[in-house]
Amino acid sequence: MKKTDTAISLLTLAEAASILKDFESTLHRMIQQKQIPAFKVGGQWRILEAAFRNGPRRRELPSQA
Repeated sequence: MKKTDTAISLLTLAEAASILKDFESTLHRMIQQKQIPAFKVGGQWRILEAAFRNGPRRRELPSQA
């Protein structure tokens, strides 16, 4: 039987903010609005890396006509 990698990688808000090049407060707001799946560990937010890398992208500003 083939073994699969079952390691779960979690990101902190700071790590996720660094990846998106955005502020932690923006990510916190996205978590509150359920745009990013996250949960608390010891009172601090953690984000599943796999879900994060496949999900949120920095929103583009609307074009000005």
